[in-house]
Amino acid sequence: MATSAKKEAPLTEVGENLFNYAIERDDLKPILQNLPSESKIDPVAMEYEIQILRIVSVGWGIAYFTVQAEMKEALAQTYWHIVQQFSGNISAMSSASAGKDIDYFTILKDRLDIYVKALNVFSDVEDPGPVIGHTYAKLCGDEEDMYAMIAGKRVFHLALAGVKGYLESVEIV
Repeated sequence: MATSAKKEAPLTEVGENLFNYAIERDDLKPILQNLPSESKIDPVAMEYEIQILRIVSVGWGIAYFTVQAEMKEALAQTYWHIVQQFSGNISAMSSASAGKDIDYFTILKDRLDIYVKALNVFSDVEDPGPVIGHTYAKLCGDEEDMYAMIAGKRVFHLALAGVKGYLESVEIV
């Protein structure tokens, strides 16, 4: 019988790897570059919101796909602590540039709340992707923009698939 050996990895390493995946932009570039020219959506807003969606989606993926029950809460806390540290750096840079206080972690929490509320309204859906996509399009400035809806749905699904695949390949120690 063939068994696939999982790589053992410390909790902090797994949290850091998931965070690095959450902020990776290379696979998001084609989505952002292909925004139709007739779209009413500001490309800067789309880029800003897509990164937030990715960070939030990775957090959800951790909660949903962490198989080791005893590690689920610890991994989630590790991930969100890294996100909070990152957010502090973004806040400091953004506040200095904008000349006003910006709290990026609060923005992330607010977006998470918006997505959760949308999912609660449509709690009977089998696939939450379209709800996330529609909410993402709305946050981008045009809730009827089909490209933005599909982009949001795609980023959500890709992030969850990435988290699932990674967590299936490691044994958290």
